Amino acid sequence: MNNVLVVFRNVCGIVVLSIAAAVVVQAAPQGRTAKPPAKRTSQAFTCVAELGMGVATKRRFCDVMVATGGADSILVSIPPHTGTATLMFDLHNRFNVPAGQVDLAQAFVRHVAVVSVLRQTGELIERAAVTRDYRTPADLFDRIAGAARGSAPKAIAPGAPQPIRVTIPAGVSAAGIVGTRLEEWRAAGRGAFDLPGRPIAIVSNVRMEYTPK
Repeated sequence: MNNVLVVFRNVCGIVVLSIAAAVVVQAAPQGRTAKPPAKRTSQAFTCVAELGMGVATKRRFCDVMVATGGADSILVSIPPHTGTATLMFDLHNRFNVPAGQVDLAQAFVRHVAVVSVLRQTGELIERAAVTRDYRTPADLFDRIAGAARGSAPKAIAPGAPQPIRVTIPAGVSAAGIVGTRLEEWRAAGRGAFDLPGRPIAIVSNVRMEYTPK
């Protein structure tokens, strides 16, 4: 009987010590995990061909020009940062809106616009494309305000947006968006355009996400 009591007491003691140790471990302060640096977003960019502000969206619209460097089209600078950055923008087909009532078959046009995102040195980072049809103004994303207050919207207008997201490699301080090629289908036939200086698409909502130094 005495041996049974001794064993029972030993077991109880072990259980009590185990519980106490668990309490001490749980009560010990936990080391704080370092939070990753907060990302920031810049909306600063320059474009060679400003189109103007959207009537409904109030967005800034810019033409994308066929070029070999961002300085000849759209240039997005990246503030001092670490690691990669992310370039984001909405890419639109660039439609010429007919004046007045036009037969739908004659108004129809389909655009496939290809653009490139380049390093400052002109090296390709990534390509992107947008394809939309135009038949009536209902196919447009917005109209662009005329130059004078109260004037009619411009004849050039953006089609529905295609969201684009491009990872910019580490060590790059600026990226350019340039036009590469436009393919166009109309009732009269097909055409392709890639001459330098030609506008082939429209961008809006340009922004750069990065981790500051």
